[in-house]
Amino acid sequence: MNRWQMHGPKQKVSRVPSNALSSQEKAQIRDLLHSEDFIDDTPYQIVSKLLDRGEWLCSIRSMYRLLSEAEEIKDRRNQRRHPKYEKPIMQAEAPRQLWSWDITRLPAEIKGKYYFLYVMIDVYSRYVVGWMITHEENSDRAQHFIRETLRQQGIEEGAQLTIHSDRGSPMTASNTVELLAVLGLAQSFARPRVSDDNPFSEAQFKTLKYHRFFKPWYESLEDAKEILGKFFEWYNNEHRHINLGLLTPEMVHSGKVDEVLAIRTQALKDAYSSHPERFSRRGPKLAIPQDRVGINIPVTRQSMFVLG
Repeated sequence: MNRWQMHGPKQKVSRVPSNALSSQEKAQIRDLLHSEDFIDDTPYQIVSKLLDRGEWLCSIRSMYRLLSEAEEIKDRRNQRRHPKYEKPIMQAEAPRQLWSWDITRLPAEIKGKYYFLYVMIDVYSRYVVGWMITHEENSDRAQHFIRETLRQQGIEEGAQLTIHSDRGSPMTASNTVELLAVLGLAQSFARPRVSDDNPFSEAQFKTLKYHRFFKPWYESLEDAKEILGKFFEWYNNEHRHINLGLLTPEMVHSGKVDEVLAIRTQALKDAYSSHPERFSRRGPKLAIPQDRVGINIPVTRQSMFVLG
C-alpha cells in the first residue's frame, strides 16, 4: 500500500494572504469611494489625493479590485434614470371623441416679443373647436382655454372625450391635470421630443405658418386676433383636407359627409354618362373620409368607385 492509498488525496488549504485587506478595511475604503469628495474620482486620483493629506489606505490595484467586485468600475454615482414613456395609441371614429391641442408663438411688433396662440382641434374632423391668443403661456391661461372650449362646444363633465397634447409645462402642470380629472375627461401625452405623437396639431400649425394670414409680425394682440380669426374661418369652412376626402372640417364635424358625397357621386355619374372615355374601365373614383383616425395607428386614404 503506498502513501496515497494510506492517507487519501492531499487536501488543498486556501490561505488568506498576510497582506489582504480585512473586512473592516474594505468597508472603510468602499465608504470612501462613495463619499461626495471622491465619488467622481478614479482610484489613481483618490490614492494621490490621500497621499497629499498624508494618508494611505491601499494600493490603486486593490481599490480597482473592490470596485470590480461591486460592478462599479464605470460609474459609482447614482445616475438620473429617464422614465420610459409609453407610446400613445388612440383612435376616434366620430367627432368629439379625441381632441388635440398645442401652443405656438406669434411674432409681435417688438423683436424678441411674442404672443401665444392656443389651438384645440378635433382629431376626427380636423375642426378647430377652440383658439385663443394671449400675452402669456402658462397653466392658468391653459385652464381658462380648456374650460372655455368645452363650454363653447357643449361638452359636459364625464363626456367620453380624450384630450391629447405634448408635454409642455402648461399641459403637464398639476393644476391642468387636476382640472381634466375633475371634469372626468381622459388626458393623453406625447412622448418627449416625438413629433409624430402629436401629428394633428403639428400639421395644423404648419398649414397656418405657410398661409397668407401668417404675418412676419403682428402689430398688436387685437391685430393678431383679427387676422387669425380670418384664418380659422377659412380653415374650418373652406380648406379641403386631403385625408378628409377633400371635404372641409366643418362638413365632417357637422355630419354633412353623406349629403356632400351624394352630390359628388351624382356629379361623377353624370360626367361618366356624358364622357365615359375620360375615365378608367371601372368608372370614376371618389375620395372619401377615413372611417377611423388616431394617433400612432395605421391609416390609409380611402376612395370608392361611384358605379359600384
